[in-house]
Amino acid sequence: MKIFRALVMGPVGLVLLFVFLTAVTAARACSSDTLCSVSDGAYRIVLPAETKPLSDIGAIFFFHGFTGSALETISDKGLVEIARQQGVALVAMDGLGGRWAIPGVSEPQRDEIAYVERVVDDAVHRFNLNPKRLMASGFSLGGSMVWYIACRIPERFAAFASIAGAFWEPIPESCAGKRPRMMHFHGLSDATVPMGGRLVRSGRRQGDVYKSLARIEPACAISSGPDIETGGLSCRLAAGCPADAHLELCLHPGGHDLNAQWVGRAWRAMMQQPVR
Repeated sequence: MKIFRALVMGPVGLVLLFVFLTAVTAARACSSDTLCSVSDGAYRIVLPAETKPLSDIGAIFFFHGFTGSALETISDKGLVEIARQQGVALVAMDGLGGRWAIPGVSEPQRDEIAYVERVVDDAVHRFNLNPKRLMASGFSLGGSMVWYIACRIPERFAAFASIAGAFWEPIPESCAGKRPRMMHFHGLSDATVPMGGRLVRSGRRQGDVYKSLARIEPACAISSGPDIETGGLSCRLAAGCPADAHLELCLHPGGHDLNAQWVGRAWRAMMQQPVR
């Protein structure tokens, strides 16, 4: 024991302690101020002010709109405040050149699904996030990304909240795995991404919101649920869904808008349910 203490307190022990602390610091040497790098991209993160027990921190992974960036996301005081109120991290995803390479939109610059999985794995490991308390959310083209993630890798997130974005044509023929908990927010006066979709200048076509809802969970009937008026939204919870599914459509009279409060509403509605 005396030899062990001498080693720890001596020069060799101090060197080993320095190396260990340096490694730990390097592992977490990224935040809202610096990019966290993965093999095919990067992200930024804002951690909650109060540190919870290890592996108990939830997170909102947010996908920016067209020409946006991770820096733009963490500069949105509303989104940062919503994450703070819920006591969770805000993970800002970063599209290459401000774009997301999703089917029907652009030629693939990278495999976006693989990028998302790498970021999830990195953030969970690096910051001790709870992998069962993650929600994906996004606006506009980033909202479309949320749909494709919910369709392709629904098991990686406990819930999904898309805003003003849907599938693009051709809408996927089917989706994998268990159906997710999902909420979609859309403006009835949205001319950028109309509810019924539209043909854009590139010749590609945005998908219809109702057709997207029907594809993500064919068993759910969004048209038969009652409307609930709350916070300027008219929300309808789909009926006939499987026991662990949650499909909800919230409409507002505005246009192509993002309100951080909607992200907070989605977290409270879906993430306070028992996590499967």
